[in-house]
Amino acid sequence: MARRRHYTRFKFEGTFTRGYDAFNHVATLGMDLYWRRRTAEQVSRDLDGATDAGIVLDLACGTGDMACAVARAVPGVRVIGSDPSAEMLSYGRDKLSAWAGRIEVVQAVSLLPFPDGSFSAITCAFGVRNFIALADDLQESLRLLRPGGRLNVLEFFVPENFLIKAVLKSYNALVFPFLGFLLTGRVGPYRYLFNSIFSFKTVPDFSDLLKRTGFADIRIRRFFFGMVHLASGCKPE
Repeated sequence: MARRRHYTRFKFEGTFTRGYDAFNHVATLGMDLYWRRRTAEQVSRDLDGATDAGIVLDLACGTGDMACAVARAVPGVRVIGSDPSAEMLSYGRDKLSAWAGRIEVVQAVSLLPFPDGSFSAITCAFGVRNFIALADDLQESLRLLRPGGRLNVLEFFVPENFLIKAVLKSYNALVFPFLGFLLTGRVGPYRYLFNSIFSFKTVPDFSDLLKRTGFADIRIRRFFFGMVHLASGCKPE
């Protein structure tokens, strides 16, 4: 049964600027695009051999970088991007227009208006740590997936390594304020998003939550010395 659209609120809904994409790319030295591409390639491998690639849902799609990466990596697949921010979706309009007919967007995150088992895969890049009701949203993701489909979460989790944690905190203190002001004229929204890394979950904690939600075959892939991880779980057949 389809559910009524629910406009989920994020923990932070401050105003972003048109420098949002530039900030992300410069702050990560362009690695964010590489990590998204790798995630999309994993989706492609998971769907390889499927007679019907179906539809992929991209949660917290923002301006659409992850949705575009999936559309590029999986020929023929349709992508639906969801985000609660009309502002973010508006900023990504020109980018997404190049994929007209392949990518659609809805202004929502959880309790989406789609029947059970609507999606062959779900992605979420750097968004789950800002979800207010993470457990509920993961449960909704499980509902929306086809049996055998995978949820792929690309995220900065709380570093378990002391050195990596120290490097990230130093980067936040010294580099983020400068880049935020230089590229967007603002500092607060981006400082919040980076600080949210340290109040989120570790990889083991998130893996346990996926298992408790009902996901199976949990897989973890490390990027950039373990600063970023791709965590995925499968909906049992």
